Amino acid sequence: MKFKTIALAAALAVAAPAFADTVKLTDFTFSPATSVSVSSPNYSGRAGQFTGFLNGDSFLTYCTDVLQTFAFNTTYTDYSVVDGVTAWGAEKSLDLDRWISQLNTDGFPIDAAMSAAAQSAVWEILYETSGSYDLASGTFQATSADAATQGYLNAVNWAGLPSFAVTLHVNQLFSREHQDFLVTTPVPEPSTYALFAAGLAGIGFIARRRSRRS
Repeated sequence: MKFKTIALAAALAVAAPAFADTVKLTDFTFSPATSVSVSSPNYSGRAGQFTGFLNGDSFLTYCTDVLQTFAFNTTYTDYSVVDGVTAWGAEKSLDLDRWISQLNTDGFPIDAAMSAAAQSAVWEILYETSGSYDLASGTFQATSADAATQGYLNAVNWAGLPSFAVTLHVNQLFSREHQDFLVTTPVPEPSTYALFAAGLAGIGFIARRRSRRS
């Protein structure tokens, strides 16, 4: 199942968070979710992709904050969208863009075990401080007693991450009081940028011609 993107242009144009976005998560996308144990920060319990509603529109998301909490089927009205670069820094923001884009392109996750591993990889990107990503070593680590989940944790292709094509930009869905999540917006393809640039050039040419006539 691929991400349903949310129109965020207006929200991202506002410099200061307005805390007016409404979030309601209904369940894990694949339920029952399998469990993982992670360290630094420490957490042991269910993990995986969530399904729910953002401002009334259905969306899929992952947790970006291990330590905070939330409740299913509860409507929260104190969220705000923060650009990923502002939230996590340029390097981690780009790596998260790559990871979520690759999941979306491949149509992953497809089951609870893969979903838990995908969530763990999101945490790895955000919390790892050792300089390289590896769920089995470094400052942030993740394991699972579930064999299928552990298999997916072992199989994350960290070496390929730098070459993953970015098709989605990941932003932070931030709350002061509740667990933070991610939300995505599509990244235009290069051809779209070229058309946009050509359009701007055309507008500039027309403006210059009118200026000369006047």
